[in-house]
Amino acid sequence: MDFKKLIKSLLFIFVVVSLGVLVYKEFSPKNESNASDVTATKVDTVAVSGESVPAPENRSVKEPSTKQKEKALSPLSEVKAHNSRVIAYYFHGTFRCSTCQTIEKYSKEAIEYYFANELKNGTLEFRPMNIEEPENKHFIQDYQLVTRSLVLSLVSEGKETKWKNLPDVWQLVSDRDKFFQYVKDEVEKFHKET
Repeated sequence: MDFKKLIKSLLFIFVVVSLGVLVYKEFSPKNESNASDVTATKVDTVAVSGESVPAPENRSVKEPSTKQKEKALSPLSEVKAHNSRVIAYYFHGTFRCSTCQTIEKYSKEAIEYYFANELKNGTLEFRPMNIEEPENKHFIQDYQLVTRSLVLSLVSEGKETKWKNLPDVWQLVSDRDKFFQYVKDEVEKFHKET
């Protein structure tokens, strides 16, 4: 029947066009500093589901609206006395969706905003890591990673003594202020537990 073939063809064209629009929306260049890092390569086993989270509005890093920067010294300043440091790893892959880029950007900005002194004196470090590079694949096992993640690691006397994955970055990525507060609270709480 010609009518059935016509319907099948129209449905096929609709599906192809729909997929094309979805791919275009996901990979179209954004006005982000890391947009040039986006490459279309094979995604490793830690790939994120195809869900897309709307990018939060772009505000200045200097002024989160929820709370002002605390003037008192952070508990992290005490880490140096123990010859220790906290490393905040952001684990990503070669493929960088806009949500993954936003999580990295917000993580870095929150740490730079709330812990500038600790970054400067070396008691805190922010390290983005591509886990698809052969030398970094061990982190998947080490930290039981199932997706792109922000992980805090306490290194004392050259050895890691504990670590913590911060899974809520995925739920909070659409609210910059809550994301910043979550990272701040978790970094401070992580240190207090030492």
